[in-house]
Amino acid sequence: MESNLSRYQPQVLSILRIMAGLLFLSAGLQKWLGIPVANPSYAKITLLSMPTIEIIGGALVTVGLYTRAAAFIMSGEMAVAYWYYANRPAKGLMPIQNGGTLEVLFCFVFFYLIFAGAGSWSLDAIWRKKT
Repeated sequence: MESNLSRYQPQVLSILRIMAGLLFLSAGLQKWLGIPVANPSYAKITLLSMPTIEIIGGALVTVGLYTRAAAFIMSGEMAVAYWYYANRPAKGLMPIQNGGTLEVLFCFVFFYLIFAGAGSWSLDAIWRKKT
């Protein structure tokens, strides 16, 4: 069974990357443009802000272009969001207790993508084949 599942590892890595990228992109679009639902604090957003990283990084990770670099920045952004902006540890020790589960999960999924790369269904893979 393990060998049967292992041969799909590159494709499943790509699916994980695409879904994480789309979810991150949608968070940025919601904060910056109010799509698909309006964000109450969207008047305070500036060009060089976390939603900008979420939109650009989410788009890059979704299509698998410069995945490792984008994942590095986005993993760091989620660590900063957890420890600094939301100050989750002050609300409790565990992420499930302090509401930081999403930040921690995004942080570690993107951390994984730094090392794993984009997978077989990506612009990075297409680019690598051409060179």
